[in-house]
Amino acid sequence: MNVLITGGFGCIGSYVIRDLLRAGETAVVYDLLEDHTIPRMVLTPQEIDQIRFVQGDITDLPSIMRAVKVEKIDRIVHLASWQVPACQANPAMALRVVCEGTVNIFEAQRVFELPRLVWASSVAVFGSPADYGGNRVTNDDPHYPKFVYGACKSLCERYADHYFAEYGCDNIGLRFTSVYGVGRTRGMSSFTTKMIEAAAYGESYAVPFGDDIVDWQFVEDVATVVTTALAAATTRTRTFTVKGDYRSVQDGVDAVRALAPGADLSVEGGVFGIQWDYDASALEDELGFVPAYGMEAGIQHTLDRFAELRPMLRP
Repeated sequence: MNVLITGGFGCIGSYVIRDLLRAGETAVVYDLLEDHTIPRMVLTPQEIDQIRFVQGDITDLPSIMRAVKVEKIDRIVHLASWQVPACQANPAMALRVVCEGTVNIFEAQRVFELPRLVWASSVAVFGSPADYGGNRVTNDDPHYPKFVYGACKSLCERYADHYFAEYGCDNIGLRFTSVYGVGRTRGMSSFTTKMIEAAAYGESYAVPFGDDIVDWQFVEDVATVVTTALAAATTRTRTFTVKGDYRSVQDGVDAVRALAPGADLSVEGGVFGIQWDYDASALEDELGFVPAYGMEAGIQHTLDRFAELRPMLRP
């Protein structure tokens, strides 16, 4: 397969590229800049050399079309997006980048009749625990987004339904939660990774949202579900919630302290403001995916990887 990965030089994209290359597939990155900062944390130099790069903006439909045609793309993984803080600061541009950019990818799939598009939605489409009476949120529960980012992703899900119903565009959306792991550097929920990194390097860190229970979703599992969705048969469901390990922020702090004795972590109060308790049975039923990493295993893996990268990240 020739797979186009938008935003491929980000955290999730780097792991997806790694898994595709190791499976013998071709990875073509469509991104604003050829920035190997995060890929160097995940991929070997030899693997980075195998990446084909196309510079482009997801708001530029002709550029996307040209990339799909010239690179003979078979499938697309659409990960390019702004995160919560940027969307909150500039709602008008968020609409262009998150929504128009995603519609452009749907259009490319439609025009070139690509058999599969996998794209990143978010659990930010959902609301707060109070919106659901404190109950676990199911895959098809209504959306009550609290951030511009979540509202944009919710609109993208409606477009995904439209392109499938009207044109037969076989797409799978994946709602990610609080993704952590080496390479996660942006977004409000990146605090979990920053906490682990600080512990790995003997640095102090004030952990926010200490009163919350969040979904700890390890990036290795995220990459696996993306590649699983790329190869799956057509699903009944268009967008799936992907669940990790639902544990308190304090549990995470305690795990880091146990695995990295002497970790200088303080815990601040507060909550993130959205629901984190999800039912992912639709994903398991239709794609057969269950996460391989619990929170402690993911944290240990991340600590170990930060230790390996110390000469590069803390020279």
